[in-house]
Parts: sequence; C-alpha cells; structure tokens
Amino acid sequence: MSVTAAIALTALLSAQQPKPVVVTSVVPDPAGQTLTITGENFGFLPFVTLNLIPLTIDAVGGNRVVAAAPIALMPAGTYLLTLSYGPAREESASTPVVLGEGSAAGTETLAKSGNASPGMAPLPSSDRPAAKVGDRVITIGEVDREWQRSDPASYLAASRDLYDKRRRVLDTLVSDELFAREAASRGMTVDALLAEEIPKRRIAMPDSAVISLYQSLGDRTRGASLDQLRPALRAWLERFTEREIAKMNYVEELIKVSTRAEVLLEAPRVDVEHAAQDATVGPERALVEIVAFGDFQSASYARFAQAFGKIRETFGDRVRFRFKNLPTLGPDSTAAAEAAQCAKAQGKFWPYHDALLQQVGPLNASRLRQAATDAGLDRETLGACVDRGDFRGVTRQAGDEASRYGIRSSPSFLVNGRLAPDPPPFLPPFDYFKRLIEEELSKLSRQP
Repeated sequence: MSVTAAIALTALLSAQQPKPVVVTSVVPDPAGQTLTITGENFGFLPFVTLNLIPLTIDAVGGNRVVAAAPIALMPAGTYLLTLSYGPAREESASTPVVLGEGSAAGTETLAKSGNASPGMAPLPSSDRPAAKVGDRVITIGEVDREWQRSDPASYLAASRDLYDKRRRVLDTLVSDELFAREAASRGMTVDALLAEEIPKRRIAMPDSAVISLYQSLGDRTRGASLDQLRPALRAWLERFTEREIAKMNYVEELIKVSTRAEVLLEAPRVDVEHAAQDATVGPERALVEIVAFGDFQSASYARFAQAFGKIRETFGDRVRFRFKNLPTLGPDSTAAAEAAQCAKAQGKFWPYHDALLQQVGPLNASRLRQAATDAGLDRETLGACVDRGDFRGVTRQAGDEASRYGIRSSPSFLVNGRLAPDPPPFLPPFDYFKRLIEEELSKLSRQP
C-alpha cells in the first residue's frame, strides 16, 4: 500500500470513529424556561435529559443547544444533565448542574446547617397533655387513639409518612456512626476512610439495572426509547447508584465484622383480612406473608410478579404469597380480575395469573380466553362464570379492602402487615423482595 493510500485509509477510519461529546457549560436563561448547553460534537439531533427526564429541544446550532426546562418551578438543587447523539459511551456526556432559586454555595450552607428551623421543639410524646377541661387532662395519646378510630385511613397515612421520614434519617445516622467508629479505630478521618474503602466495593451495574431503571420511569420517559435513554440511565447509575450500593454494602460489612447495629424503629402495620377470594401459595404458618395487590393490566405488577417463583425457591416454607385484586385501570382490568376469580373457582388461579401476565396488549375478551387455554382451564366454564358475573361483587370488595389499608394503586405489597416502601428504581424485583424478607426474618429472630 502506498503512503498516500495509507493516509487516506487512516483518515477514513478516523472519520468513522464516534466523536466524543464534550459539554463545557450549561446556562439557565433568566426567565427560567430554558437551558443553553455549549460544547462540542453534539450531532445533528442531540438527545438531552435532566435527572433522566427527556427535554424538548428548542434550537440546535453548531456547538450550542437550547433545551426547554421548567427551571423556575424546580426546587433548588444539583441535577444531572446528559446529552447524547447515540448509544455508545463516546457519544454522550453528563455533567452536574445547579438549578433553582439557590446557588451551589446556598445549597451547601443549607446542608451544613442541618436544621431549617432552629429552636423547633421535638414531637411531643403520647403522655403529654393536649388540653385540660376542668380537672380532666386530655393527652396526645388520647387524641391519636380517637383520630385512629374516627379516621383510620388518614391516621395510617400520617403514621407511614412519619415512619418513612424517620427511617431515612435513621439509616443515615446509623451509617454515619459506623463510619465514624471505624475511622477512629484506624486513626483516620471519615472522608479518608470512604475514599479508601468505597472504590474497592464499587461494581459496575449490569444492563438489567439499566432496563429496571428505564421501566421504573413509566410515563416520565415521555415516549423515549430505552436506546435513547440508555446513556443517561448509565450515567445516573455510575454517578449515584454504584456509590450508594457500595456504601450500603460497606455498612452491612461493618455491622457483621466490626460494630453491632440493629434498627429498632417499628413500622406501622395493619391486620390483613384473610378473605375467601384471596389466592395464596405457600404454607399457612410461614414466617413472612407478602400480600400483593395486583392489576393484571399493570406492567409494573407483571414485572414484580415474575420474581414470585424465584423468591419461593430461595426462601421455601418461610414465605407465603397472598394475592388480592386491585383493578384500577378501567373495565379491562375489572374483567381480568373477575376472570381470575373464575379460574380460582376451578382451582387454577396461579396458572391463569401467570398466563394473563404473559399476554401482550390490552386484556380484551380474546386474550382472556387465550390465557384460559394456556393455563389449562375449561374455557366454557370460565366464560359462563364471567358472563353470569359470579364474582362481580368480589372485585368491588377488594377495592374497598385496599382503601382500608391506605392502598390506592397496583402494585402495592404488605409484608407482615407493613406497607413495603417504593423500591429503588435500579433494584431488580427479586433483590427488592429479598431485602424486605431478610429484614423481616432478622426482626423476627430478635423476638423472644
């Protein structure tokens, strides 16, 4: 090959290589409606996200992109902006952006102050007086008991909200105390300890985590495909999730080998009714009962239900699943719930449950019949049961029951009466259930 030909070939190959995206600045406009992004190699049709939410592109020109964003309505904080023109790593770039009314310095000051309302009194205990009538003292405890009696749903919601906020703060305090003790024992600062130990425990998230995070976004994807969002999803996992998981693993390791720690804060629990229409799998005396409120039309419920089998294989007789219908997505959801109860009458609820979740598209009459065939049901018997409306009232009762537990949407799960928290978006369903079950088993092991 001649020198000229070699040079030409090198130039051709170089031209075919992806050009790395570079973001040099992100500037919000004074009106708080757009972001102006400058840099290099943005491509003809760049795709921009802010905290994983796709933004509408107002203008593209050379090394400048203007994207619409409701900055004026956003709380002050640091957001992650990602710009990409393709799925390859070189075809995207991410950068943190401080937005909102506060500045970076203002955000840091607020974080260090640790208390937005200095001098605020702690929440009163239940034996503190709330009112006095003559010689009778009405305590906070009496107020709460009457609130629970007269409006149990709002009392339960408030109790759960208070627990969730306390638990988040408690988890941080426990982690900080463990890190401080370990750092002191090694004669170093906490920052130095984390800088040394966290990178050792960072593990690149698999593509399944990218997919789980995408699925968890739901309508927030604004119609963007997985491939379009993949660079932003990957950047989010690398910047935030991998570090947080590494810290969680380090905390668990310290608890096992260094300092004992256990969470004693009690979550609000409800006594779950065991109704005749419930479908169950697992022994009656299982240590952990997971009550699933499901809608067969819900893609999110279908994703979690795929983990039920693996959970039962892993934990065996220690776990029992109880299914309660919660059709909230229209007439097709209600029809599917009634058909599932008819399948239960034939003793084949779970095969029909699984067959319904494998159907693609709206669960119309044709797909209900196809699921019956796939589950080995008598289609004529099932059809007659549905046509007669044998279980029409049952599905309404199920919705009323869910409301009593403060549950409004599918999927929702009660674990031994405790409403399971929303899963981290990166966590696959099996790992989500595994953590909940292990926490419950650990709690039970400490009881006399």
